Formats: sequence, C-alpha cells, structure tokens
Amino acid sequence: MTTSILCIYPEVYSTKIAVSEDEKIIYFSEIDHQKESFILLENIVEQLPYRRDAIMDKMRDDNVDIKSIQYVVAEGGLLRPCESGVYAIDKFMVGDLLEGVGGEDVVNLGGLLAFTIANMLRIKSFVVDPASVDERNELAAFSPHLSLRKKSLFHAMINKYLSRCYAKSVNKNYEDLNIVFCHVSDRNVSVAAHQNGRVIDVNQAYQGYGPMGFYEIGTVPASDILDLLFKKHYSKDELLRLINKNASFYSYLGTNSVDTIISMLHNNDKKARHITEIMAYQIAKEIMSHYVTLDGKIDVIILSGKIFSDNRFFKYLSKRIENLAKIERYPEDYTFDAMVYNVLRVLEGEIELKSYC
Repeated sequence: MTTSILCIYPEVYSTKIAVSEDEKIIYFSEIDHQKESFILLENIVEQLPYRRDAIMDKMRDDNVDIKSIQYVVAEGGLLRPCESGVYAIDKFMVGDLLEGVGGEDVVNLGGLLAFTIANMLRIKSFVVDPASVDERNELAAFSPHLSLRKKSLFHAMINKYLSRCYAKSVNKNYEDLNIVFCHVSDRNVSVAAHQNGRVIDVNQAYQGYGPMGFYEIGTVPASDILDLLFKKHYSKDELLRLINKNASFYSYLGTNSVDTIISMLHNNDKKARHITEIMAYQIAKEIMSHYVTLDGKIDVIILSGKIFSDNRFFKYLSKRIENLAKIERYPEDYTFDAMVYNVLRVLEGEIELKSYC
C-alpha cells in the first residue's frame, strides 16, 4: 500500500508544499504571498489562517487528491532544546510554537500548519529534527555570563539527512564519521561539527551569531547593538528587522534574493562579488574553527545550499578550506526529501516516534 505524505515548508513570503507517494515526490508547488497581506499583522503566528487557506486552495486548484493524504509533516521550529528525531505534534508543541518559546520565526509556522491541516483531514502530523536540536558538549554550550545562554538553533534536519546520505554513499555509518557541515539557506548560515552521530558544536544560525547570511546579520559587536538601543532609541521590532532582514546583502546590494545575487555574480557585478567573497571568508573561518572541535580529525566537509551551485562562490570558499579535508557539495534543495525519508523511517519501524514532552 502506498504511503502519501503532505510536506510543508514556510518561507518569509512564500510557502512550499509537496506530496509524496512513498519516497517519490509526485507534486510540488511554491505559493507566493503578497507582502501586503502580512503588513497589518502584529506577529508571524497571525499568518497561519491565510497560509492554511492558501495551501488548501492551491491543492484543490491543482486537483491534488487530498483525501489520499495520510500524514502531514514539517521541519521543526524554534522549540525547547530537544533530541534529534521525528516528533508527533501535540498540544504542548503547538503551545510552544504559538508562544515562540525559542524565538519568533517563520519556521515556527511549519509545525502549526501541519497540525492545523492534519486536524482538518483527521490524520497525523509530525515535525522532523526541530531547529532547536541540542547535542552540544559542555565546552560548546558554555556561556561567559550566567544570565546569557548560547542557543543551539540551526538547520538540524538538513544536517542530519545529508550527513546520512553522504555516509551511505561511501559505505559507512553516519555515527562513525567526523563531519563539518555548512548549510547556507536563503536566510542564514549554520556551521556544525558532527562527531559519532551528534552535533557537538554549532553556531546559533537563527537570530544569533556566526557568519552573515543573505537575510540575517550574524555576529556583530554587542556595543553597537547597545548604541542602537540606547543612543538611537531603536525599538525591539526595529532591531529585529535590522538583524533578520535589512542587513547583510540587503544593506549593500538592495537585495537578499539568492537567485538575484547569483545572477549578479554571473554578470561580474563588482559589488556583489566583493560581498560574496566576504561572506565566503566568514564561513571559511567558522569551518576552520572546527579543526579544534574535532581534534583535527575530519573525514569530510559538506557544503549545502543553493549558493553552492555558483562556482564562483564555491571557489571563494573552497580555496580557504581545501587543505582541511575532502569537500562534498549538495547545491540542490533536499528539504522535502529529508521530511519524507524521516517519516518513512518511523513508519517502517527503523526509528521510534518521539514525544515532545
């Protein structure tokens, strides 16, 4: 009997959906949302009814057999620190996503949309590897002040999925490899050190620190943030917009679209080339730092994200890290493959379904 799974992935101004039959994706659509639709909303959670209706309408318009769908899945959001795995969405998780317990971010809408649509269809819903997966060792998690906490918020799902794919390709177990994994999303960057199947160190990609991304600012001097707050009187929302949307590529190029930036590189735009070289430099520094994390024993460096389809950017980065370890790159979007793979692992009894609380 075929297993049919609806996969949901919200982005800032779009929602991607896919339907699979077993491991094969048979339907895909990216629903674009008008910015004006969200202007009057006070927070991201208020987008939920709009996006839910858009998903259902799109599937009906495209003649998707909605009644055949058996499960709904999304990437996990900014939740409480948790183990890697597949989780049933329950009222505790929904409450934390609504509250934004780990931070307010569009990624939180994935689990909420999956839960809402699954309830409408009277089927089960899951999230895979929440962004808040925390497997760091004590050295990595230590904060220099008791009132501050370094969070583990990163692209856990794609890290785990592609690490296992790579391990299988070389006839090894993921748990037997030391991997430095860099994922550059359309928004931010995470660089993680994997040791024996656990992410023992990683930067806080969401609203945190590390290399600059296409949307998010990465590490900046704390004193400058304080100046914006107390000298220029920025509100919290203004500061979050600066950190999450209006910095990095946007402030220098007027765009943070990866496709636009790749096109600018192809057209030899000097400013775009300069900013991408800087981004590559910052990522290279973060990758090289994990020579210390993994005691110099690194089997492979995995590079993931659309930007790595551009050979210019790849060369900017690889020339700085090629002496560290073998490099593998995965420039395609494996988001839905990762969701389907993990749900099928649960259904086939390979791994156990986890409870959030």
